[in-house]
Amino acid sequence: MFKIVEYPKIQDFFNENKKVIYKNRLAHYHLIQYFDELNAGNQSVYQAYNVIDEDGGSVIAVWGDSVYYLYALKWSEAIIDGLLSKIDIAKYTKRFSFCGTSKLVADLFNKSGVVYQVFKKRVLYECKSVLPIIRQCNGSALFSTADDLEIVAEMTHRYGIEEWGVREGRDLGYARQLSYQSILQETSRHWEANGEIVTIASILDDYKELPIIGSLYTNPQHRGKGYAKCLVYEITRQITTNNGGRCGIVSDASDPITNRMFQEIGFKEISQYISIHTKRENI
Repeated sequence: MFKIVEYPKIQDFFNENKKVIYKNRLAHYHLIQYFDELNAGNQSVYQAYNVIDEDGGSVIAVWGDSVYYLYALKWSEAIIDGLLSKIDIAKYTKRFSFCGTSKLVADLFNKSGVVYQVFKKRVLYECKSVLPIIRQCNGSALFSTADDLEIVAEMTHRYGIEEWGVREGRDLGYARQLSYQSILQETSRHWEANGEIVTIASILDDYKELPIIGSLYTNPQHRGKGYAKCLVYEITRQITTNNGGRCGIVSDASDPITNRMFQEIGFKEISQYISIHTKRENI
C-alpha cells in the first residue's frame, strides 16, 4: 500500500522535507540547485509531494519547469505504483527530463513500459580525507587571477561544449562572465606546468558546508599526464585539512578512468544521479 502526501503550499513541503534533503546534501545536490534557482525566481514548481509506504519508504517528488525530480533513500514496488498514479509518463516528450536517484527513476520507467533515453548519469562522491598520492606531476595548483581570465574562459567554454554540446546563450562570452566571477570569488583554480595552464577546476558552494569541485577540464594535449589528478588532490587536501570538512565531486558515470582517479584520491560514492527523457517527439 502507498500513501500520497500533498501539501497546501510549496513551503509546507519544503519544511517537511528539508531535514532529509539537507542531511543528505550531496545525494540531493541537483535538487538543491533547483531550489536555489526557485528562490532566485528563475524556476517554478507546479507540484511537490511525498509518496510513502508502510515500511518507511518515502519518495520526494518535485514537478517543475520541464523537469520532474524524484529522490528516495528507500522505496518499494508500492511506491512506484503510487508515483505512476500521479505521473502519466507517456504524455511527456523528449524536451522534458526526469531526474534524481538513478535506480528509482529507472525502476519507474521500467514499470511504466515507456521507452526512454539516458541524457546524463552521474556518480556523486564525497571525500573526508585524501589518500597519499603516488604519482607526482610537475607544476603547482594556483588560484586563477585576472591575468588568466582569457585562458580560463576559453577552457571553460571548451569544457561546456564537451560536457553539454553547443547550447544557446552559452558562448565564449558567457564562459568569460562565469570565469570572471569565479576569479573574483577566488573559487577558480588551475594547475600550471612549465608556465602554462594545463588544467582548470572551480569550487562550487565554497561558502557552504560541502564545497563541490566542478568544471574540471584538461587541455587535450596535456591529458594522461596526471595534471587533473594532482589539481583535484590539492584542492581536496586543502578543503579537508584546512577546514576540517568534506569535499564533494560530481562525476560522469560513463568515464571509468576519471571515476577511478577520484577513488584513488579518497572519494567515496554517496549516490548515483540520472537524467532521462522519453523518445516521444514534440507534437
